[in-house]
Amino acid sequence: MNRYGDNLVFEEINENTIQMSGFDHYRCGNDFIDPSGGPFIQIGSDIGRYFNDNKIRKVKKINITEEGIALFTV
Repeated sequence: MNRYGDNLVFEEINENTIQMSGFDHYRCGNDFIDPSGGPFIQIGSDIGRYFNDNKIRKVKKINITEEGIALFTV
C-alpha cells in the first residue's frame, strides 16, 4: 500500500518480467515510473522487496502497457 492508500500489485509474469498495477495516475520519464503516492521506481531499482522470497530483482527496462507497467528485471 502506498502513501495515498492505493494497493499496488507486483505480479511476476515470468522470470524476468514483473507487472505493476493498482494505480490510476503516474509520472514517467526515460528511466523511471512514479505512480501517485509512490513508489518511485527507476532503472537499477531493486523491486525484490515487494516479494517474500528475498530475491534481488533490479529493474533493467520499464514498459508502459494497457494492463499496467511491465518492469523487466535482470
